[in-house]
Parts: sequence; C-alpha cells; structure tokens
Amino acid sequence: MIDVTSLRRLCGLALICASLFFATAVAPAPTPTPPPAPTPAPPALSQQPVVMIYPFDVQTGADARIGQAIAQILGQEMSAAGGITVPPVPQGVKRADFLENARAAHADFYISGYVTPVGDSAAVVEQVVSVDSGVILFSQTAQVTSVADVASQSLLARSEILTFLGRGTQNVGAQASNSPAPSSTNGAQVPIQGIGSIVNSVFKHKGGKTPTPAPVVKPSRGVIVAPVTASGSVVPADLSNAGHELYFALNGYYNAQLTAVTTPVATSAETICGENRNNSIATGTLAENGRGKTAFTFTLTLYTCFGAVLGRQSGTGPSIKSAVDAAAAAYAKAHPDND
Repeated sequence: MIDVTSLRRLCGLALICASLFFATAVAPAPTPTPPPAPTPAPPALSQQPVVMIYPFDVQTGADARIGQAIAQILGQEMSAAGGITVPPVPQGVKRADFLENARAAHADFYISGYVTPVGDSAAVVEQVVSVDSGVILFSQTAQVTSVADVASQSLLARSEILTFLGRGTQNVGAQASNSPAPSSTNGAQVPIQGIGSIVNSVFKHKGGKTPTPAPVVKPSRGVIVAPVTASGSVVPADLSNAGHELYFALNGYYNAQLTAVTTPVATSAETICGENRNNSIATGTLAENGRGKTAFTFTLTLYTCFGAVLGRQSGTGPSIKSAVDAAAAAYAKAHPDND
C-alpha cells in the first residue's frame, strides 16, 4: 500500500507537470524579426540635367561683349552635343546671386568664369558648380584664340558633368551629328558669325577682312583621351591640366572624346572603346624637370582598341601645354590618318 507521504509526493509532481503543460500551451509564439529595410538608391536625375551658363567676367577693361559671346558659344555647342538642357543665357545677374538664380530656375549645374585677353589670345577660366551643394565640381583654364577653341571648352565641361552623373562618356561627334538643332528655349540662338566677330575683335584679328580658313578634314578614326599618369613627382593638378591639354591638342587633328575609365589603357582598351572599334586611345606620362629652369616632358602613347601600342612620341617645353602640343604635333605628322 502507498503511504500518505508518497501519495502527497505523487500529487505534487502531477500538479507541477500540469502547470508546465498549461504554461507551454498558452505562451504566445515568438514574433519573427522583420527583414532589414533595403538601402535606398542614391538619387538620380530622371531627365536631362539642366545647365545654366552665365556671361563670363571680362578682365583688364576689354569689350564686355566677349563674356556674353563665350557664354553663347558654350550654350550652343553643349546643346547641339545633346544630353544636356541649356536655358537661355541670363542677363543682369550678379555673380553673388548666381547660385540663388540657378536654384530658382531649377538648374542642376551652372557654369561661370573669367576671360583675360593676353596679346592675340585670351585666358579663359571655366567653372562648373553643383546647384545642389554650391561646390565647384570642375574647373579648367585654357588659352583660346578662336571660336573653335572656345567651343571645345564646352565639350570637356559637358563630358565632366555626364561623368559626374554616372552616365559615362558619350561620343560628342556622333551626338552632334545626330541631335536636332536646339530650340529657341534650349540655348541662345545668336548667329555664330556675329559671335565670331566679337571673339576675333578681342583676339586682335584686325587689319582687313580675315580670310575664312579652309575646313579641317579629320580622319574617320577618332581618338579617345584617357587620363594622364606621372613619371616621377608630379602634383595631381598638373596631371589634370595635362589631360585637358591633350584633349585640346589632339582635337585639332582628330575627332577627340574623353573617357572616365582610369584603369591602365593596355588592359582596359576594349572597355574604353566599347562597340565603336574605329578609334585609338591616347594617354601619356608627364615628367617635370625641376633643376634650374622648370621644363616638362610629355610622352604620348596611342593604343589600338585591342591594347597594342599604335605609336609613341615625346615633347618637351617650358609649360605643360607646350610639351603636350609638341608630342601631339609629332604624332599627327607621323600618323596623319591615326593609323
């Protein structure tokens, strides 16, 4: 027989088991942890970026119309190249109000700058500013002597803007030939001949009617200009300047465009060329001789789209521009058809 003490122990054990069963039965199911929210993608423009271009400030008391003319040329060329919307050049806006005015016009970027006539040429400083942040994204300085020189400034600025937006480098030549003429609200519609006369008056092209130069016939094979590298100790600003000068120099002989690819050309040639294989790729190395009088040496190297070296030339001069120009001229003489 079971004694009273054992019976009490069995009842107590049964009661504990029943309590545990009840607690387990009524306990709520654990709430599942929600998956992490996806990281939002960075904002992107859903349409063409709007670029406001202001008249350039003219230094040394020269004809103020040159600043207006340069803005008109930049606007026309940038609009014709496509991919960017350029409103009419605003008038009477003070430099201190450029950013506020551009924001009111819902522009994404604005371009402004300075012009300083120097003898038969002019030094042009061009700045591209983000309207969102107010920060200068790109700045370049170049010596210009003609309307064509001024127009080339717009193509480089356009390429920098599109690269900043992550839209890659577009072939400016193809865009220009395939894009419709800008409408009356997309850039300034001033006859290029009238603008040219203003520009030429500043460059002292006087003394009778200036003969119209024969059009430059460029070979069908174009040049894609890749970033320049350093040989020895060269400051980054000089490398950037050399890249700009290389674009301008080669564009005088061939149809030039820019690439944002920064990896070595020999291993990235196919990526740089893309589907258009009828191009060569230009890069180079810049070296500075700091002994005594400063001099620069620029070694220009052209590659095929398969990564093979097409040609190599060097130039030396007291400035980066002169060194790059010498190398480009030597290559163009040896390879007039860029082959």
